[in-house]
Amino acid sequence: MKKLTVFLCIFFTISFLCVNSYAKYVIENMSLLANINIDGKIPKIEFLSVNNTNKSHIDYANKTHTITIQLGVKEKNIKEDNTEESMKFLLDDTEFVPESKQISKRKSGEYVYYTITLTGISGNGRLKLRVPKGSVIDNANQVNEEAVFDTGINIDNIAPVVNFTQEEIGGGIVNAKIKANERIIEVNSWNISEGSTALRKKFSCNVLYPFSVTDLAGNSTQIDVKIDKATKIKIRYGSISEGTVNNSQFGTGLNEIVGKDAIKENSALKIEAITMYWEGLDDDFIQTKCFINTYWGAGIQGACYTYGTRYNYGYNPSENEYATLANGNKINLDGKLTLLLGGTGMNREGNSGIGGESIPKEIANKHPFGISALSIKLRDESEYSIVYQAWIDGVGWLEPMSDGEETTYKHDKPIGAYRMSLIPKTEKEYLIESWKKDVGTNNMN
Repeated sequence: MKKLTVFLCIFFTISFLCVNSYAKYVIENMSLLANINIDGKIPKIEFLSVNNTNKSHIDYANKTHTITIQLGVKEKNIKEDNTEESMKFLLDDTEFVPESKQISKRKSGEYVYYTITLTGISGNGRLKLRVPKGSVIDNANQVNEEAVFDTGINIDNIAPVVNFTQEEIGGGIVNAKIKANERIIEVNSWNISEGSTALRKKFSCNVLYPFSVTDLAGNSTQIDVKIDKATKIKIRYGSISEGTVNNSQFGTGLNEIVGKDAIKENSALKIEAITMYWEGLDDDFIQTKCFINTYWGAGIQGACYTYGTRYNYGYNPSENEYATLANGNKINLDGKLTLLLGGTGMNREGNSGIGGESIPKEIANKHPFGISALSIKLRDESEYSIVYQAWIDGVGWLEPMSDGEETTYKHDKPIGAYRMSLIPKTEKEYLIESWKKDVGTNNMN
């Protein structure tokens, strides 16, 4: 019995010690496992988005546009991030430094977001962004792989090479063609064809004006649209400056400046009469009135020394009327009945008009009289516009006017030269913007 008791005591003691040892082992082993941090994924650079301020053609840009790129660094355990410093920019495969670069950074969840804004990109080629290997290191010393991202945007800073041709297609109509060496944008009223590299338009009358051809990236080349073979509609406008009829000049719609030859001899000479003739349009299609400043003033008419026609001080034919080939004074010029406003001899010494006083020599020598305001309009302005511009001695070119607007500086300050053009309404602003460059100057080219 005594032996049995001793045996049982020894057994339970050993069992208790074994249980405690096992428990201690399990607790220590669990604590060790809790401290292990396992990360099997390397840092990843992702291309998220690109934005181009060239909204009309988002795949093309030039140095005037702003490109915004967003990248994401996917890694929650970043030890070191050199993405901002290490990223490189490429055009095709050639590295370049942007003129202006701004980079912002923010963290959200397991991502670090980079927004890169580029402006003033001067080169040419496909815009790419490269993030070198090792730009991002995580806590397990794992690094990102090199990543090259194609933005899909073609940087183009080269203006298109273009050429202009005109082809007579019958009936006095000319087909104008503008051909470029690359794709160009569409232009209102012009037909685009041949893979968006050519523009075509038909013209019925001669015209000359500057025209811009723009590629998809926004680069422009300016050329002259010069139609000089159209005969369906013909116009001829002219001026007779003070002196003799030999001071006459004519234009046919190609921006010719009439009166130029006279003012080259003496800038004080004024236009005393204007002439207009047209074919292919009704006799009342082009309508004109002018203001004439004379020595005699209101109530006394003047008589043209050359053609015998009469004119009034003030508006001719009147303030509320326009002269046309159907109702105005007509003269024979080169075998064609031509509209005449005004008359020669306005500044001639001794001219007394119809019952007025004679012009004294001292006044005649100052050349103060002539046409001082001009207004031209069309009976129908749905297809064409008429554009005109006057030059004044001591003032220069005035603002170009169109479609019935009056061009004048002062009614007692006659014009020395003018130009005009019958132009398709869709092309009107090109010509006006060109002529505006001469305002206030004496450019006669």
